[in-house]
Amino acid sequence: MIVDGPAPPDTALRDHSGTVLVVGAGPVGLTAACELVRQGARVRLVDTLPEPTTQSRAVIIHPRTQEHLAAMGVLDVVVRQGLAQTAIELYTGRTPTRRVHLITEHVDSRFPRPLDLAQPQTEAVLTRLAADLGVVVERSTTLDGLEQDDDGVTVTLTAPTGTARHRYGWVVGADGGHSAVRAAVGTRIEGVFEGQHFLFADVAARTGRSTDTIRMFVHPDGIGAVFPMPGGRTRLMFEVDDPGPGAVPTVEQAQRLVDERMGGQWQVGDPNWLLYYEVHHGQVPQYRHGRVLLAGDAAHVHSPAGGQGMNTGIQDAVNLAWKLALVSTGRAGAALLDSYHAERHPVGAAVVRQTNAMTEAMTLEGPAATLRAVALSVLGHLPAVTDRLMTALTETAIAYRDSPVVGGAAHGRHVRPGDHGPDVAGLRTVDGAEAWIGDLLCRPGHLLLSTAADPSALDRLRSALGALGTVVPVVRAAAGAPADALVDVDGAVARRYGIGDCGLALIRPDGYLGWLSTRADEAAVTEHLDGLLHRRRRPA
Repeated sequence: MIVDGPAPPDTALRDHSGTVLVVGAGPVGLTAACELVRQGARVRLVDTLPEPTTQSRAVIIHPRTQEHLAAMGVLDVVVRQGLAQTAIELYTGRTPTRRVHLITEHVDSRFPRPLDLAQPQTEAVLTRLAADLGVVVERSTTLDGLEQDDDGVTVTLTAPTGTARHRYGWVVGADGGHSAVRAAVGTRIEGVFEGQHFLFADVAARTGRSTDTIRMFVHPDGIGAVFPMPGGRTRLMFEVDDPGPGAVPTVEQAQRLVDERMGGQWQVGDPNWLLYYEVHHGQVPQYRHGRVLLAGDAAHVHSPAGGQGMNTGIQDAVNLAWKLALVSTGRAGAALLDSYHAERHPVGAAVVRQTNAMTEAMTLEGPAATLRAVALSVLGHLPAVTDRLMTALTETAIAYRDSPVVGGAAHGRHVRPGDHGPDVAGLRTVDGAEAWIGDLLCRPGHLLLSTAADPSALDRLRSALGALGTVVPVVRAAAGAPADALVDVDGAVARRYGIGDCGLALIRPDGYLGWLSTRADEAAVTEHLDGLLHRRRRPA
């Protein structure tokens, strides 16, 4: 007899204790899965959607995120598909007047220009990378339950083939603002719940304005923004009144808002999609809940002003993945994962705070709006102020100086432990080819740069680092240097990092400095790895 209807639940418990389950296959979940595998972990990736999103909700890829994508080996593809932005402009008033013009050329990154690229294309690049790494997105799969104990997490998953129970070592919740993982661990977003409403539109737009500039408009009726995209597409965003349940925006409405708030400088047509979107501000109190960790919109939500949502989430994933890879494979103790919350929760809080303040400042009315316009006109012409603002918007100021898992001494005005490890121009391989520190992060594990020339000192450092990464000598001349050395004729690394001619810089897999020293001290490296990073000499 054939019986229609769903298959009955499978009560057998499938044991995948050595595997990390990543829930959510948007940019954050894909990044987490790819980085976990690159750093040596086993991963399963599921998503409730039957197909990838077609909505270009997140369109900006900031410089710090580009640095991570370069280490993952996919930035060249993203650059070919994206549209580089050289400036960000801010306009105010009913008749738009430009108050601020921020340029990207002084951003302290090897990739200073933000890229505009529709989220589906970014996801497609990461999905291909995941597939190359052996991870296939299992779609139409929902998380229906979660229980954890000291040794693992038992989840109930419903897939097209039915419902089954599975046992995983760890779970990453990257399943967005309505996170099932977040609900399953009993936490919630805390913050402002009087949501702001936005109209998002992906359209073709004819204009005489340049397509290398992001433009934001502060209007008494609400903010608006224009993000040029590849292929002649444009992303428009407008703050609007509550449209009410079931309302659907139109091209005509988008054009009216362009006329009212942007001086009619774009002629809108050929919509790919239009939608209303409600935004809240807040984050969860804790990013780690035992063996469950939250990332991206599952952990924090905020205004789209500044285009930092996807970037913050991807950087959450990169920060978490190398730590969870070490822990899930028994190479480090679980205490290392506490540093994920310690490092990323303050970043999320700052983004929520900044975007909320930015939105509030943009919606001032009356005399306060006049004062804002005057202040912007003055401050917008001060290079120190504009450079600082651009640094904040591009997220290149993010650092973890107060982290419990960084250490060593800072010297003078150089970078400090917890800062992002800067790239420096002019480096070469022993064979004379151009070389970049960031490119070395394509290798899994830590990168230990040492300016010590003594081969025995380098051997001791290799022994101290062990299987957790690679030691790379930094030398002044190619003659007689090891084949894997970086040739730094001008001593730029020694100066920029403040480590002198016999020091070391330990760069974590996420590109941040874990340890700095002016001495090639293998004992300090060992103490750092065993003490702060909770290294286990033998897998548990």
